[in-house]
Amino acid sequence: MIKDYYQLIILMTNIIILLGPTASGKSNLSQRLASDFPLEIINADLYSIFRGLDIGTAKPKKKILTKHKHHLIDELDPDMEYNVSKYCHNVGKCIQEITSLNKTPIITGGSMMYVHQLLNGLSHQYSTSDTDLKLINYILNKYTNEKIINAVSKYDYELIKKINVNDTYRVEKLLERLISSNYVLSDTQGLYRNPNLRITIIFINIQDRDVLRKNIQERTLAMLDEGLIDEVKNLRDNFKLTNNHQSMKAIGYKETLQYLSNEITFKELINSITISTQQLAKRQITWMNKFDIDYQHLYPDGDYKKLYDYVGNLLN
Repeated sequence: MIKDYYQLIILMTNIIILLGPTASGKSNLSQRLASDFPLEIINADLYSIFRGLDIGTAKPKKKILTKHKHHLIDELDPDMEYNVSKYCHNVGKCIQEITSLNKTPIITGGSMMYVHQLLNGLSHQYSTSDTDLKLINYILNKYTNEKIINAVSKYDYELIKKINVNDTYRVEKLLERLISSNYVLSDTQGLYRNPNLRITIIFINIQDRDVLRKNIQERTLAMLDEGLIDEVKNLRDNFKLTNNHQSMKAIGYKETLQYLSNEITFKELINSITISTQQLAKRQITWMNKFDIDYQHLYPDGDYKKLYDYVGNLLN
């Protein structure tokens, strides 16, 4: 059982969680901490778990992955599916493995909902059949998020009142809840339920959003220069991927598929990726209010020495 992995973890094990919006330097910061302390990194970016999604996810280079142990990166082929329940299960195993080496796990990434569920547990999950998935994908492709939300609101407003119209992931989960034929109770307990864990959450707090927006614009151009279009084309051709596959719903990949299908121009591709990434960053920042944050590292002018001292005191 998933909860058994949590129960096996050594008494008062430190778990560090490093969160922040996209393009705020989470990966570099976690790698710097891993250079200074006995840490191993657990990925908390959904799309980095897929092999071949390298440029668009800003996945660490092979040299970095060799230097610093990263867990839950390049685990699945891009035509496979993943969910938060599997993530909680996998993280539990990773924590057990890392602590057995007398090291400390540092969980870092931008999939805020996954981390939130990891901490607080899952009370339920939905098992979707192939027929269910085909219907869900049909609805997502045929209708906009706004139309879906408006339609559901007429059925039950409570189901949609907290869903942002730009949050495609939440809209998809809503459809799973409404359509899935199989409902399964889950006993996945969150890390907070384990009294033997000392969880510390570090959040990168954005002081200057203009700097972050500029960084996102520059990163979009850099990804395209590095070969994002060729990466997506090769993935599409080698794995017969479409916009219905989970991996191709990642920002940068879904837009590039549109470009490859001649649905948008190159200029529109740049703008679409940039705007979608900026909207993602904005949503990620709002997650600050849902986490019990222990330390805020400022962006872009965070004092690493203060963070170093904080983590050092924590581990000692």
